[in-house]
Amino acid sequence: MIDENYHALLKAAAESHDQLIARPAGLNARAAKALLAKLCQTALVVEVVVIADEPHWHSDERGPIGLRLTTAGRESLGLDAGPDRVETKPRSGTKQALIVAMLQREEGATLTDLMAATGWLAHSTRAALTGLRKRGMILTKGCDAEGRTAYRLTDDATVEVR
Repeated sequence: MIDENYHALLKAAAESHDQLIARPAGLNARAAKALLAKLCQTALVVEVVVIADEPHWHSDERGPIGLRLTTAGRESLGLDAGPDRVETKPRSGTKQALIVAMLQREEGATLTDLMAATGWLAHSTRAALTGLRKRGMILTKGCDAEGRTAYRLTDDATVEVR
């Protein structure tokens, strides 16, 4: 059973298109840190790297960090396991389908890899990644063996960001 104080935060995230929990306005840094720790302990949310215009709780070396509602979080609210929106998959043989396939690999793909595969410039490639996020796909950011930033698509929001 989830605490009544967290119910409103989780419900608002479940109703949002990105499943992100917005940090309550007026919450000081110390209280936000305590709430963040408590929410993460419940396994109802997970920390994810977000883009600058998405709700975030803090920033670290990975960039802005937000809290995304997990499948367990949705189920604790009595909702189905997935968001209400329908994810559309790119048509096969397109550059978007190529990007999705590269991001689903275990090692993921670096921005340079994606640019080389599509022939796109960096800003276009980043825009494609943002588009995938907006379509409800869960994109995580980590490092590859050489320390370069690698992006990966995951099936579940409970996968931790490295």
